[in-house]
Amino acid sequence: MIDLSVIRDFVAIFGVIAGFTYYVLTVRNANIARKTQTVMNLSLNMFNSASNRMNIELLSMDWEDFEDFRNKYDSTVNPDKFSRRWQVWNMYESMGYMLHQGIVDIETVYSLMGGFNVIHFWEKFEPIIVEQRKFYNEPYWFRWMEYLAHETTKYREKEGLPEIRRKDVYATEY
Repeated sequence: MIDLSVIRDFVAIFGVIAGFTYYVLTVRNANIARKTQTVMNLSLNMFNSASNRMNIELLSMDWEDFEDFRNKYDSTVNPDKFSRRWQVWNMYESMGYMLHQGIVDIETVYSLMGGFNVIHFWEKFEPIIVEQRKFYNEPYWFRWMEYLAHETTKYREKEGLPEIRRKDVYATEY
């Protein structure tokens, strides 16, 4: 015959297991909800007509070299372009950091957050960012944007998608 204390111990053990399982599932669901909310917030900010127009405007910028860029688009010369550029660059910087930290995965970034756009921006602004790293003596200047562009490129290659190389695709002036 089973002793009452053994039954009580089994009930206590199963109660602890059930409580732990509930806790793990609750934390997991909360993390999924947070990630979903993060993706939705970024997506809403990225995919509206003002953002689309701003992206096209930024990708249409033209310069000869770093000095020409500074003369045309530096924050003291052209604060409007600077603030738009800064907004987009920092959005990609944040996405790259979140990807690096595992907050979002590359498929989500690419498919739902417009991750392929970062390739256009990185190709367009890489020479400027590299020069800014030297100019400001800041070697990590927009490193997560660079990371995001490289990871997105690798994802495209892994998926067998064609290479994106369209530096002049946004040559139209607005």
